[in-house]
Amino acid sequence: MKVLDNYRELMYASEPRAVALGNFDGIHLGHQALLHTMVRESGLQRLIPTVYTFKNHPGTVLVDRPNQVFPSKITPISLKIRIMEKMGVEMLFLDKFTKELMQMPPDIFARTILVDLLNAKLVVVGEDFRFGAKAKGDINMLKDLSVAHDFRLIVVPPVFDGNSKISSTQIRREIEKGNMEKVTRLLGRPFMMYNKVERGYGRGRTLGYPTANLILEEQQMVPAEGVYATCVRIDAKLYFGATSVGANPTFSAKKTTVETFIIDCDLMLYEREIELYFHKKIRDQITFQQVESLKKQIQQDVQVIKAYLQTKKTMIV
Repeated sequence: MKVLDNYRELMYASEPRAVALGNFDGIHLGHQALLHTMVRESGLQRLIPTVYTFKNHPGTVLVDRPNQVFPSKITPISLKIRIMEKMGVEMLFLDKFTKELMQMPPDIFARTILVDLLNAKLVVVGEDFRFGAKAKGDINMLKDLSVAHDFRLIVVPPVFDGNSKISSTQIRREIEKGNMEKVTRLLGRPFMMYNKVERGYGRGRTLGYPTANLILEEQQMVPAEGVYATCVRIDAKLYFGATSVGANPTFSAKKTTVETFIIDCDLMLYEREIELYFHKKIRDQITFQQVESLKKQIQQDVQVIKAYLQTKKTMIV
């Protein structure tokens, strides 16, 4: 998949495209329905399947919100790229959201971005898609613009979980609660974190349960504090894992960490990249008065996790 992030790279690419528009954080089942539609229709019309999204949060350019905390990312850009490529997307354009874009009227956005820049012959969006200055552009306006600029428009309906529309906001709430089984259902796969392993304090090894401490990306979504049943991919091999998320209260630590004891694996993983798939929260964090009590609890956790994961079909990205 080709990943572009500046207009100059597109100036010489005149191929007609099918373009999906959106933020796509999480690439949940609703996003997947939209992307599958775009990829399928692009094949039927011989168009290049393309995604247009922003690499920065739109709120970062709002001068009246200098100290605002923006939503954590369910999927960092690197993971979006992996998932979209697997789905058949051939080009991803990561635009930078600027004041100029923020102030651009909807009709100018359609003409300059969709038509002139992307050469869109098909545009695919969700029902709640908004665009242009002050989000004045809606589906009805986009329908009118598609007629004026001669591109086809497909509006994909939302996907529901029971009576609730699946959304990135809903999924963030469930991750924050530690409801990982529900998160898996909404995403269509387990929530995943991946990065390099950093050196920790070595407490786990002293206890007989060495852990891989994951480096946390800026704005990376982290599940609620607790102990989780996880699967760990190292290179091409999968292992079961017992993952602790939190500040390690028994040792009076304050920094939130993501530490995984990889079951039946004693590889040296410092500076190596691992993938961590969260399946279920099995308990909250507990402060133990004695280290021996902690060791016994970890032993119980490992047995519970092995029994649980042996019944699950592991889905990986």
